[in-house]
Amino acid sequence: MAAIKRMECDFYCNGCQQEGPHFLVYSNNVLIRSECANCGREVPFCEQTLLTLYARDIVQRILTKPQRLSEELKKDLRHAILTLPVRLITKPYRLAKEVEEIVDKSREVTKK
Repeated sequence: MAAIKRMECDFYCNGCQQEGPHFLVYSNNVLIRSECANCGREVPFCEQTLLTLYARDIVQRILTKPQRLSEELKKDLRHAILTLPVRLITKPYRLAKEVEEIVDKSREVTKK
């Protein structure tokens, strides 16, 4: 599932010409937009750039899954063995749902 996080930082806003609090909105650790708390101006980030970054992240996660699974087996063998069958069955569905959510969210951002 896509994790949406908001972080507050101080930046200069080109909309209200003031330095002030901005909310940075992240989806799966990828910055999707910034919002000025003073004037409400939102700056979305390019959908193509977001999708490219997300695709890189997905590929990296898939490539490192065997290593992470191996570490998990070493850390807690019993838990890993008990949960592995269900995770093997549900992972493709969860991954497809995550990708779908990211694509939908990035489309919402570019429509604004």
